[in-house]
Amino acid sequence: MAGTYPQAWEEVAQVAILKLGGTVYGYGAITETIDISEPDYPGESIPTTAGGRVWKQSPQEDGEITLEIYPLEVDPTGSAGLFNEFAGGTASSSEPQETDTSWTAGVDRTRDRFLVAIMWTDDATLNTPALVLDHDSLSAANKVALRFYAKECRITSHKSDFTDGILKTTVTFKFPAMNAGGTAKTHQWGSTNDVAASPLDQLTYSSGL
Repeated sequence: MAGTYPQAWEEVAQVAILKLGGTVYGYGAITETIDISEPDYPGESIPTTAGGRVWKQSPQEDGEITLEIYPLEVDPTGSAGLFNEFAGGTASSSEPQETDTSWTAGVDRTRDRFLVAIMWTDDATLNTPALVLDHDSLSAANKVALRFYAKECRITSHKSDFTDGILKTTVTFKFPAMNAGGTAKTHQWGSTNDVAASPLDQLTYSSGL
């Protein structure tokens, strides 16, 4: 027997972010809004001398995920901000927590990459960020879920403001439509009408695409 999808997904969602080769953390508790902009597939028609039109397809563009969050601290293990993830370099391992300012001139400054997964579900046992990525072990039957994820995400924008009397940061993750080899898309939607019997594919991110 399968579960029943709600009339709409409302109010709440799970937000899981995993740095390449790192540990997954949940950010739903500090997230207010989520915007998912899948890669556009642009193109245009070209007029011919016969009066017709030939469609010219352009390469698929990059996608973006934007989160509005209310950060509390710099500690990257606290699920309370993305300061270190944006700054890059080596994160503090003890208090006080501070973003890295030491860089070596002339050395490649490759940006960190992330997997970002967002899930909507009526399964109360799916309550940790790790379960957003892998819920094969769940036993609750007749529960439904919808999930979007993107790999190869880089934080391209991290803007904080206090204009409304509360500290808010708008964080934008940008991801390519395909992997470097052109053999796999970096993002996917998935849903299941029975989380226990038909779990979504397990997500891992120990190596880049």
